[in-house]
Order: sequence, then structure tokens, then C-alpha cells
Amino acid sequence: MIETELAKKFMEQVTQYTEYNINIMNEQGVIIASRDPKRVGTFHEVAYYIVTGSEDMVVTSTGEDYPGVKPGINLVINIDGRREGVVGITGDPGEIKPVALITKMAIEAMLKYEKQQEELRRRRNRKEHFTNLLIHVEYPDPRELRSVARQLNYSENIIRIPILCKLEDIRPEPFLDRIKNSPGHGTEDISIVLDNSHILIFKTMPDKTHKVFSDYKYIIAEYLSAALKWLLEQEKSCKFYIGSFQGSFTQYYYAYRHCRWLEDNVDTGSAAFFYDHTGNYVRSIVPVSELQWMFNIYEKGLSEEFKKTFMEIAGVLIKTNYNLVAASKELFMHKNTLLYRYNKIKDTLNINPIESSADRFFLETFYSFLRKEQ
Repeated sequence: MIETELAKKFMEQVTQYTEYNINIMNEQGVIIASRDPKRVGTFHEVAYYIVTGSEDMVVTSTGEDYPGVKPGINLVINIDGRREGVVGITGDPGEIKPVALITKMAIEAMLKYEKQQEELRRRRNRKEHFTNLLIHVEYPDPRELRSVARQLNYSENIIRIPILCKLEDIRPEPFLDRIKNSPGHGTEDISIVLDNSHILIFKTMPDKTHKVFSDYKYIIAEYLSAALKWLLEQEKSCKFYIGSFQGSFTQYYYAYRHCRWLEDNVDTGSAAFFYDHTGNYVRSIVPVSELQWMFNIYEKGLSEEFKKTFMEIAGVLIKTNYNLVAASKELFMHKNTLLYRYNKIKDTLNINPIESSADRFFLETFYSFLRKEQ
């Protein structure tokens, strides 16, 4: 189907370069655009004959050939094998044939381009709707979610992992283009620009699940390598937050939430992986009321000075995986000074988290409680 407004715009453009009278007819044989405005809306018998028949070109030599049709050439407008309409040029057939063929080619090229653009717009709208269902609706309708996924040719029965990219001082579109043009990006990878500084990708993982768990960090690093090289060339930076594996579209909401939790709570260089911080995540989602019931007497019984020291020491020990040398460097503190303060915590609370996993869990849970109370 040829849109009337599109035909009119084409007519406005083409009449700037030729004096010939041109008519564009739709699939019903009705003139929808013409250099002669009086002919718009009238029936064109030859056009109807061409659209409903099998001939691609009909030449009319005299007005008697077809009532109401002037001498000229009429050519079918064919889009993807479908007869969408007809273009007619009025004049001496021998003289205007080259013009008619060029005009036909131009109209078909324009219509194909517009059709492609419309399909891109529809896909973009479907993809935005799909992404909204995936990451912003906690309990989406599974049937609707899977229906839109099928329209976009996304399979569900594969493992994907989310990569949230936070860009600094650079537009997200060119960076995403670099990722999508890299060898590792496939048709099943779901990617979208979220805002001016965030890109989200649900990256597909290999079929062999046991290899995924051991190699996923290397897979992601290789996948992003070309884009990272481009960033270095641009002297720009980006932080990556990699969430949890998922195999069901209805669970992608939580995978994305894990990425956002990393962004809000973890500062470990250029990349943070959710599975490296599951303990802290679990503690962070424990309701404050539960922690209050567990630790309210500790909080009331300890001095403000002790709690301040505890927060400083516990925070850096957690960050450095209880490595005293690394922790002292992080605090710009001599190791013996750190050890003194650690022993004070150890004696006051009767815990030794460096040597005991149970005491380590206690320290980290109490630390989470005090953070939430601040």
C-alpha cells in the first residue's frame, strides 16, 4: 500500500526537476498524487488493469485506448514482489520512457526505504516495550513477555547474564555500536540504551553450563575487548556491573536489580561481578527490623568511638578480604596500628573474623546493621 502523504511528498520533489505530468495511483487504481491537482481522486483504468493483472507496463498512444487516460507510459510499482500501485508519465511514449523508468525506480527505492524505516521503528517500539517488561515490571504477564520476545526473535531457553555499562562523559550510542559490531555479539544478545550514561546488555552464554560458571568472566572480557580498546583510544572510561545468570525472561528483573545493587554498593575498579559479592548482597536485603532485633543491645552498649573505629576497620577488612597488609595500605595506616585496633574489636566483641568464618559472618552482619542505622 502506498501512503498518500508519501506520494504527495515524492511528487513535490520530482516536479522540481521535470516538466512532465506524473501521476501516482494506488492499488485500487485511484490517483493519489499528480502534477495536475484536478486529477487527484479520479479513477485510472490502466492503473487498475496493471495492479490487478500481470503486465508491468502499458503504453497508451491515444486518448481512445482507454477512456479518461491520456497518452503516455504506465509502470507497475513493485515492492518485495507485491504490486503496490502504478506510476504514469503523460507524453510521447518514445520520448518519456527513460524518464518513466527512472521515476519508477526512484519511487520503488523510496518506498522500500520507508518500509525498512517503519519496520525499524516498530521493532524499536517492540524492543522498548520488551525491555520495560523485562527490567521494570517485577511480575510481568509471562504470555505477553514471551509473545513480544517471539516477535523480536529472542529465544528464552538459553542462559544470559546482564552487563550494566556506566559511561562517563561519552554518549552511549557509539559505544553500543562498537559492542554490537564486535565478533562476539550475536542475534540473541539483548542490548538497549537506558539513558544518557547507561547501557544494558543481556549477554548469551555458551551451551555448556559447567564451562559457563568457570569461564564467564573471560567470556565477558573477550566480548567487551573491542569496545574497551575503542574507549582507550577515545581516552574515556566505563564501569561494568555484571549481574546474575538467568534462564527465564520473568527472572530478568532480578538480574538487572543485582546490577543496580552493584552500582550502588560496590566500588572495585572497572568491573564488579555479582557473584563476588553475594554475602554482602544477602546481608543488605535483610530487613532492618531483623537486624534491630539481633543487634540493638550491642548498639546501645558500645561507645560511639568504638562504633566509629569498628566501621572503619570492618569496612576495609571486608573490602580487602581480611588481608591486614592490604587493609593497612588502604587506610594509610601502619600495620601495627591496624593490628592494635583490630585486637581491640576482637577483645570487646570476643570474635576473631580473620580465623573464624562464623565470626566473620557476625562482623559483616553487624557492620551491615550499623551502616543501615547511619
